[in-house]
Amino acid sequence: MTRTYLTWALTGVVCLAVIVVLWPPQAGSPAERQALQEGRVIITYWDRHSGHEHEMRVELFDEYNATQGVIDGVFVRALPIGYSLEKLLTAIAGGAPPDLCSLEGSILASLAPQGCFQPLDQFMARHDFLDKERFFPHTLKAASYDGVAYAIPTTTDVTALLWNKDAFRRAGLDPERPPQTVAELEEYAAKLTIHDESGSLVQIGFLPWLPWDLTYLWGGMFGGTWFDDETGLVVCGDDPAIIETFEWVRTFMRDPADPDPPAYAMDASRVAAFRTGFGAYMSASNPFYTGQVAMITEGEWQVTFIDRYAPELDWGVAPLPQPEGVELRCYSPSAVIDAIPTGAANPEAAKKLLEWFYAPRPGRQPSPASDYSRAISNIPCRKEEALHDRFMGDPKFSVFVNELLTKPPVSYPVTPAAQFFLDQIERQREFVVFGNTTPEEAARRIEADVNAEIFRIRNLLERLEP
Repeated sequence: MTRTYLTWALTGVVCLAVIVVLWPPQAGSPAERQALQEGRVIITYWDRHSGHEHEMRVELFDEYNATQGVIDGVFVRALPIGYSLEKLLTAIAGGAPPDLCSLEGSILASLAPQGCFQPLDQFMARHDFLDKERFFPHTLKAASYDGVAYAIPTTTDVTALLWNKDAFRRAGLDPERPPQTVAELEEYAAKLTIHDESGSLVQIGFLPWLPWDLTYLWGGMFGGTWFDDETGLVVCGDDPAIIETFEWVRTFMRDPADPDPPAYAMDASRVAAFRTGFGAYMSASNPFYTGQVAMITEGEWQVTFIDRYAPELDWGVAPLPQPEGVELRCYSPSAVIDAIPTGAANPEAAKKLLEWFYAPRPGRQPSPASDYSRAISNIPCRKEEALHDRFMGDPKFSVFVNELLTKPPVSYPVTPAAQFFLDQIERQREFVVFGNTTPEEAARRIEADVNAEIFRIRNLLERLEP
């Protein structure tokens, strides 16, 4: 579990050493030296993204530096730090954090109770375009803790079902009709799971934890409740839908003792051997792009990824199948958010950048934040921007947005133990799949272990209160 703010603060020597490595010189480029000569303040932005997604952020910040930044007296330097709670916490504890950072909502939930971010309620209240009613509620929830907004939601995601139309054709399935229910998903997976004469896998029809563990998603789509927002505790231990979810994911691995396994079930060793040949996720060798996987759960960013890495792929996108008889839901786990860490050297300059980034462009055109969402194919967190033609006019992208507009989302809980919670779900899912525990035991173990961690954190925070 993440060390507390106090504990990290005591490791000052380590903090300073890391900060020296992470922190760039005050003016590391000719443009920055020119900005200093002009009397502008250089602020540092730590970007949660990397690759082309970070490049798109830099492109927008270059626009700011050349235009509004001249008026504001601010110059922004963006660094691709990635998904790293430890680096950020080290910098905050060492008294030298970035002026701004983008991060996941689950990280904010872990650090906000420790006083790691500056509250932004008053800043948001001064700007109509940041009115809280404009945001999808679950994204604002991801940016807040204990009723206070510590960040501004930037982008959010929706997970849907993607399928390879050529694989459907080869299997005798209608390439324009994806599975509508979990039962149909199983039927399609059976037809799309292909072995060669030796028994080795040639194509995976579907795997619920591919490309990453999505057991939390499936628990919600099966109608289960993982977490009680009122008590702040995990309540999945006896939830029949959560137990059913674990039972379902287990069926995808063939049980050697089962004489009549489901037709879509695969041998664990065969899957492991097959997956060693999977290529890098952000590349043309992604297994969905190469046809090694016929159906997959993925997010709206694939509209851009596939166009970039697999433009010849004939693919479709549809809402996630759910069991019959349950409330229809979508899966939008969290949001990427912008926050100002406690101890930032230039918070007012950082707010000037935020104001430019989220404000509508002249003529009520979409904001730079919307431009960024469009560039990386993520969904904007403000509803009116998500409804813009640049998103809804794309027949594939609009499927993702419509899910968020028409169905209640399954999203991550706001708790300091959020990452621990998700890690425990994945751990127990692996135990279930490989026969090391039962679905009932897994659900009870998650509830007991995560609630113990929540109580431990609460007691720790109470002792840290002045």
